[in-house]
This record gives sequence, structure tokens and C-alpha cells, in this order.
Amino acid sequence: MPLHHNVDPNFPYDGPDFDEFRIAENGYLRASRDRRPCITCALSKLCQAGFEKQVHLAVEGKDPSLTKDCELTASDLTAERLLAGLSEDEIAFVKTHISSLAEECGNG
Repeated sequence: MPLHHNVDPNFPYDGPDFDEFRIAENGYLRASRDRRPCITCALSKLCQAGFEKQVHLAVEGKDPSLTKDCELTASDLTAERLLAGLSEDEIAFVKTHISSLAEECGNG
């Protein structure tokens, strides 16, 4: 189902507002914020897909959380598992902003 709201970070978002977690801020920001910094972020391709999914959920009147009702085990949360499939730039970004992962990888 195509989105009927602008989700391109080059332009203001025009859909339903919700809180979106931003790793670099270690907190939640409104979806309606200036999203231009997302364009050059190392995680942009991952976050953009997540943002579009959240917009779909919000449009459908559902909770836009991507983690609601998730059941994770300790093995799901290891650095190896969390960093699997990421590029070197993405891994560096995550380690910079999530100190516990950097420590687990021996880079803290």
C-alpha cells in the first residue's frame, strides 16, 4: 500500500504525528521535526524504512511503535546479533551512540 503522506526527509513530513526514537539523541522526537539531518545519517536507509512503517501504522490508527509487544531473549541482544548485516559506517555510528555495545565489542 503506497503512502499518501510525504516521508521524504528533504521535505516537511505531512502525516499523522507520533514520537520516533532517535539513536543519536538517545530519546524520542516528534515525526514532524526537521528530518533533513536524517539524510546524511549512517542509519538513514534503516531508519527510513522504519519511519515509513510507523507512518503506515499511524495512518491505520494503530500504535506506531516498532517494538510494542516484542519479546526479545538475551541472545537477541548480543552485540554480534545487533550489528549483524550493518555496514562499517553503520556499526561505527551505533558504537558511537550506544556505549554499551562499544564496551561489549571491546571498543569502550
